[in-house]
Amino acid sequence: MHYSVMDSLVCPFTGTIFTCAITQKNVRLIIWYQGERMVQPGDVLNITQNKLTVNGVISDIAVITVMPFNRTNWALLSARTGCPANGPVRPVVACPQQQCRFSRCPYQLEKAPAACG
Repeated sequence: MHYSVMDSLVCPFTGTIFTCAITQKNVRLIIWYQGERMVQPGDVLNITQNKLTVNGVISDIAVITVMPFNRTNWALLSARTGCPANGPVRPVVACPQQQCRFSRCPYQLEKAPAACG
């Protein structure tokens, strides 16, 4: 199966990522997963022989679940994930959230030395 990535949201509290992807048959899905890499808009996901590849490279992504996309659910996920970098304007540095479970910021932002305001 072939999926084109449209958008992704990070959840620092769970250390998981939600990705909106579209299939070749124009079906939109939300893929909830764990992994060290956040897929970006334009990336291509393929599932072949029980392996997930991102842009042709085998990935460490562990899919938790896949659900149908709907705008209301995507908006709720966006509002509730708690990562300031999920918004339309990305901060220059990541907030040093004590509850963030990612060892490195999935948006590749450096952690701020002091609390975010």
